[in-house]
Amino acid sequence: MAPVDLAHDDVGDGPVVVLIHGHPFNRGIWAPQLAVLRDRFRVIAPDLRGYGDSPVTPGTVPMAQLAADVGHLLDRQGIATAALAGLSMGGLVVMELAAAQPERWWAYGFIATTAQRVTEQERAARLDSARTMDEQGMRPVAGQMAARLFGPGPGEELTQTIMAMMLATDPAGAAAAVRGRAERPDYQPVLKALRAPALVCAGDHDSYSTAEITSELAGCLPDPEVVVMEGAGHLPNLERPDAFNTHLLRFLISALP
Repeated sequence: MAPVDLAHDDVGDGPVVVLIHGHPFNRGIWAPQLAVLRDRFRVIAPDLRGYGDSPVTPGTVPMAQLAADVGHLLDRQGIATAALAGLSMGGLVVMELAAAQPERWWAYGFIATTAQRVTEQERAARLDSARTMDEQGMRPVAGQMAARLFGPGPGEELTQTIMAMMLATDPAGAAAAVRGRAERPDYQPVLKALRAPALVCAGDHDSYSTAEITSELAGCLPDPEVVVMEGAGHLPNLERPDAFNTHLLRFLISALP
């Protein structure tokens, strides 16, 4: 599968930081981070293949292919080295990039994500979700996710924005990535081999990336900085943007080579 050219935001100047969204979102989830990080860094936020304004490939798109598309984007921009941060499925794309070119990345951010191995139960659930998206569009999956995404008392504007974003996602593109995710490899050996600084961040009300899952991920890394965001669910960068930005900015500055 050849790489595709990804739609992306590219703002600011300085060392490069790449922000990778999760499913079923797009690069718009990083707006509060772009606004702050651009003063110190060049920030690139792509739409992954199948999401946002990027091309859609129906069928199955492996996590490694999503990562190769991001690598292709950076190659075309002449970017030799960058920091990577990914939320949820975006964290898996970061793990794929780390596996492919560990020497290329000067820091990693793993946000509301997982290093758990795929179980048969998860594989079946993801394939079922992909089938639902293909047959019924985004609404059933978006409704199911919206009920679990947030910590206590999210603002109505945020919940409406995220629902609109999920409903605008191309079902074929999202289904293809979910099938790819169902086939993902074991990332724990990749994480154990990483040597660049790593930030692990999750909300204390995240029903997807629970405390147990976050602890398992952190335990695979040699010396991670672990941040648990109080009162946040699966989107800590949007639910508590000021606190999240403070942590991320401090981490990136401290990790600069």
